[in-house]
Parts: sequence; structure tokens; C-alpha cells
Amino acid sequence: MYQHYYRILGISSGSGLSEIKKAYRTKAKEFHPDLNKSSDSKEKFIKINEAYEFLINNQFRKLHISREVREQQYRDWVKYEREKARARAAYQAKKKFEQFKRSSIYKTTRILYTFYDFFSIIIGFIIILGVVYGLKFQSTFAEGITFNSILAAILLFCVGLIFITFSIMNYWERTKIFRRKNIFEQ
Repeated sequence: MYQHYYRILGISSGSGLSEIKKAYRTKAKEFHPDLNKSSDSKEKFIKINEAYEFLINNQFRKLHISREVREQQYRDWVKYEREKARARAAYQAKKKFEQFKRSSIYKTTRILYTFYDFFSIIIGFIIILGVVYGLKFQSTFAEGITFNSILAAILLFCVGLIFITFSIMNYWERTKIFRRKNIFEQ
């Protein structure tokens, strides 16, 4: 019934306390949200903690409960331990981020990223305005607008649009994640 917890920790189902603890430490270091920046590291860290607590408590339970325990009591215990381990793991995963969010590093980083996004948008608009002004200025020359100048204008126009598009997408994604975190905290 709980074999997937052993798979989460990457150990066999007959593993003892020492193997469970060793596998937990290894996986926790690998997927801790402060060390692993992938998008699903927090969820994996919670699952690792859930598996560890469940398996450790199950090992101690085997020592203290007789074999006559009915199946329904066992299912209730499994559900309770699962919820308790998941709640504790979620609290631990959130606690460090909350502490980090109050730090000056986090606040400074948010300010710098916002400044970078708006600066990139301004650079994109400057490039686009430079293209338009350059074409207008070149049309006053005797040779007029050439194929090479049109090609260069299209290329620079695309570069300006890329600057603007990626900056807006980056800013939007970061604020969406920030809003989502604030919704969950309430």
C-alpha cells in the first residue's frame, strides 16, 4: 500500500531505519527549494519529507502495535500520518522562503529585475524609433532607401520587438508567480 514512499526515496521496500535516513538526507539535499531552483522542487521536497516521516513512523509503529490491529485502523493511521507528514513538510518548505522574502536580498532582487524589465522595454522602443527615424533620414539621400537598408530595418525592428516582448513576458510571469504566492499565503 505504501510502496511508492520507498520509490520516492529510491530504496527497496525492505530497507531499515538507517537506509531510510540516508536516502532521505540525500534526496532532501537534492530537492530542497533553497538549493534546487527547478519549478517542481518544492513539491518533490514535500513528497520526500512525507515519505520519510511516514516510513520512519511506520518502522516505530511495527515495534509497538500487535498484529491484531484491524485493517480499518491501519488505513486511518496511514491517512493520518500522510496528512501530518505532508502538513509538516509544507510548513518547513514555506518557512525558509518566508524568511528569505523578508530579507533585503529578496527585495533588492525584485527591484533590480523590475528595473531590468523596464529598461529592456525602453531599449526596444529606442531601437524601433531608431529604425523609423533612420529610414526617414535615409530617404532624404540621393540614392534613397535601398534593399540593404530595408533588410537592416526589418532585422532591427524584430530585435526591438524581441526586447519588448521578452521583457513584458518576463515581468508578467514574475508578477503572476508573486500574486499566486500571495493568494496561497492568505
